[in-house]
Amino acid sequence: MDKNRLHVCLTPALLPTFKVEEYVVVVIDILRATTSMCVAFGHQVSSIVPVETIEECSQWKAKGYLAAAERNGEMIPGFDFGNSPYSYMRPDIAGRHLAMTTTNGTQALHLAHQLGAPKIVIGAFSNMSVLNQWLLAQNSNVLLLCSGWKNRVNMEDTIFAGAVARLLGHHFDSMDDAAQIARTFFWSANLQKRRFFERSSHYFRLIHLNLQEDVKYCMKKDTHAVLPIYEHGRLLDLLNPRYTQLQKELAAV
Repeated sequence: MDKNRLHVCLTPALLPTFKVEEYVVVVIDILRATTSMCVAFGHQVSSIVPVETIEECSQWKAKGYLAAAERNGEMIPGFDFGNSPYSYMRPDIAGRHLAMTTTNGTQALHLAHQLGAPKIVIGAFSNMSVLNQWLLAQNSNVLLLCSGWKNRVNMEDTIFAGAVARLLGHHFDSMDDAAQIARTFFWSANLQKRRFFERSSHYFRLIHLNLQEDVKYCMKKDTHAVLPIYEHGRLLDLLNPRYTQLQKELAAV
């Protein structure tokens, strides 16, 4: 297998400095968007349409989609869900389509798409092992895109990027300084990950909203063997046995 580059973008504000078209991009938003996406696919949602604005999300809701909208950690009134992974742990979402907008994760995904990423997938501790296996099989440059917090670096996304860099780095020719920083940070945080998470600014936001259990869940590894991939404006689970069928059904809509 030819080796390639593994790079980390610590905040979406830095994404325009990369030749995004040369990378498979992994969008990371540990607290909580990408974790919640994995949970939703783990409970058999058929697709997720990530949108940038609350207004767009309302339009999809009017079409009969389930709709999730969150800003600054809080659920927007009038929608079915916010951004808590626990809200997607219910059987009645199976087979449904979901529109989602969040403060950081869906924005980062759209920016990667706008800048020409050929493949975009979702990463979280929830699907870490299947994600890593898939990335290795691509024989491609990989860019780990941390969604951060409103274009600022955050701890939890950097820790996850560092975990991936630590596990996969030896398969690549080179890692940039950001990947080295993230890997070193993960090394420091790994044995006391919860303590590091509890120092993050977003943890304090979620604590204020009484969402401590969300943080604990978002640190759990490999809870859902799913691989959300962005295609034609929506996310599908590449590992879903109905993936090809869903592609055909949605192409006909």
